[in-house]
Amino acid sequence: MPGLQDHQDLAQYWREQGADHLRRYADRECDFLPFLLPEQAVALPGLEVTELLSARLGAARMGRLLDPQHSETGPRAGDTSPAWLRRTNMVGVNVRTVQSFWNVVKYALTLPAAQDSIHLLPIWEPGVVASLYGMASWQINPEFFSSELLELLPHLDTVEKQLKVVVNLLHAMGKSVGLDVIPHADRYSQIVLANPGHFEWLQRRDLAITDHRADLHEAVEEALFQVLLKLGPAVGDLSLPADSSSFFHGDLSEEERNRLLFGEPHDYQGRNERRGRFVQELYEYGYEPVPATMGPPYRGLEVDPRPEARTVDSEGRIWCDYRITRPQPMSRVFGPLTRYKFYERHDDNRDWQIDFDRPREAVWDYVCEKYAAAVDAYGFDFMRGDMS
Repeated sequence: MPGLQDHQDLAQYWREQGADHLRRYADRECDFLPFLLPEQAVALPGLEVTELLSARLGAARMGRLLDPQHSETGPRAGDTSPAWLRRTNMVGVNVRTVQSFWNVVKYALTLPAAQDSIHLLPIWEPGVVASLYGMASWQINPEFFSSELLELLPHLDTVEKQLKVVVNLLHAMGKSVGLDVIPHADRYSQIVLANPGHFEWLQRRDLAITDHRADLHEAVEEALFQVLLKLGPAVGDLSLPADSSSFFHGDLSEEERNRLLFGEPHDYQGRNERRGRFVQELYEYGYEPVPATMGPPYRGLEVDPRPEARTVDSEGRIWCDYRITRPQPMSRVFGPLTRYKFYERHDDNRDWQIDFDRPREAVWDYVCEKYAAAVDAYGFDFMRGDMS
């Protein structure tokens, strides 16, 4: 557009000419809103956006899209091969940047039809350092809830309902929607504490790793169960099994285990307070999930003895960083994260060697089933594997 030289020019142009572009979009004369800056898009009033989409898509269809019980078919639903992912023009969206799932719809108004897929960065409740890639639980991140959308549509009163409706709308706008598959979690997340056997553990005393045997998770399970016996169940409608093996490997579902350990899903503060009690007990035993690593050789850890590698948290607990024992230039240790233990270990993990000939099927099944459930619940079209 002649005369549009910089950000200020674009912003002014939209203020003067935006109404005409909105009309053309509603009348299907264009497939996106040209010259609309992302920050202007997310600032559009919610009522204006719903009326715009209703005019473009039709009121009856819009009504279905705004029903969280409805699942709108994605534009790639007929494809039997993922080969289209090699050709798609994908846009990655950090929902935290645009502040809510609802604002992803507003941002998508700026994307032409050629940009036909949207990859959402992690959507899960984050852990203690607030990183989106440090999952605390399988709950959807409550910070992505839109009060504006709730005011417009009171039936969308949970972040889960809002996510489902947003995926519906993005599908209707011609966009495939994907999510991250994350092979790790926050080290002391509810996921880890409810499933110790799916992760790798060590025991530390001061500056020494005193134990990292392959089945150390069994001792962790017993320690957690003893704390649970002392605290009592977090809910009143479930009873505790007789022992730690029955609790972690018996007939209880993970949902029931989580409720017994932490409480109701909607009680974020209560869940976090209970989690802290379990973390304190594990800290006193010296039990820690093994931190995730990056770069060859990946394996072989020791405590970093430098004074600057020690931190004291708000509870007065002293935590140590770790380092690779025989590092190479790209070797890194990610203290806040722990990997799923997808494979067994050689020689009881004496030398930190992974046995890739012995996959741990229960862990693979757990992760696959969790992401399959998310795809089914919210209508995602594809997944992107994150590094670990």
